Amino acid sequence: MWINLFGGMLAIFGLCLGVLGYIQPDLVIPGFTEDTNAHNMAIWMTSARNIAMGVVMIYALLSKNPALIGLAFLMRLVTEFFDMFGTAASDIMGMPSAVIYAVYILLFITPEILAIIKMKSLLNKQ
Repeated sequence: MWINLFGGMLAIFGLCLGVLGYIQPDLVIPGFTEDTNAHNMAIWMTSARNIAMGVVMIYALLSKNPALIGLAFLMRLVTEFFDMFGTAASDIMGMPSAVIYAVYILLFITPEILAIIKMKSLLNKQ
């Protein structure tokens, strides 16, 4: 099922970004500097969030429970939605905002919405 593949990719992506945030934060956020405690706290909290989302997605997928899988995708959807605006506003990626929005909507938000809809439909059939 495409949802398992997509969810697995998101989980691995989150785990990798989380670990990289601790050991090589400038690979996660281009131009990142560890020059203040506030910067370090921000990257560590972002890294912890990414690891947690990866773990939750893996747990949900392994459970094969549509409610848990849908909830994990909802967690991702809310996160990606707000990250999209922050990424575009920061101009850290060096791309026009329209490109940032298009990437988030096409690669993350739309598939997450479709996964949530599919899991809800599976729940309604039970």
